[in-house]
Amino acid sequence: MNRRRFFRAGPDAEADVRPTLLGVVTLMFLLLFFLLTTSSGQRLGVLDLRLGSPSDLAPLPHAGLVKDIAVTLRGPALTVTYTVQSTDIAAASTSVEQRVKELPAREGRPDLAALLAALEEVHDVDPSQERARFDPDDATSAETVIAVMDVIHGPQGSPLFPKIALSGSAG
Repeated sequence: MNRRRFFRAGPDAEADVRPTLLGVVTLMFLLLFFLLTTSSGQRLGVLDLRLGSPSDLAPLPHAGLVKDIAVTLRGPALTVTYTVQSTDIAAASTSVEQRVKELPAREGRPDLAALLAALEEVHDVDPSQERARFDPDDATSAETVIAVMDVIHGPQGSPLFPKIALSGSAG
């Protein structure tokens, strides 16, 4: 019986690696092309977003002229405080001005007509602002809170500030 050796005794000549390298480079170009055509830069990054309770989240700043609107009720007197941003013509500087409107009580009750007029004036400055904050006093009745929130919201057909945040008492 004849036995063959699996390995030859002497070393072979070195194989040509150029076709293998060319195949690897071609495969890399094809994979890069496939990656660029099937994905976007937005999908390549992953963010783990978890939302907490509404009190943990800060609202995004409003891009319009009126940045913040707060209606405060202390006793029967109302105060409307709002922040207005203005930019000069050359856009070199931006200034923020806080405006306060004091609305005294009428016959021992909050003056809802004056509140509506003040909020319409604020709405005319920046119609795109939808958020307002309401801070009633601890002694305010539920009926008064609802009535003031109705005025802040505005009429059904054209609401003034449909997103109202009800705050706790400041002190």
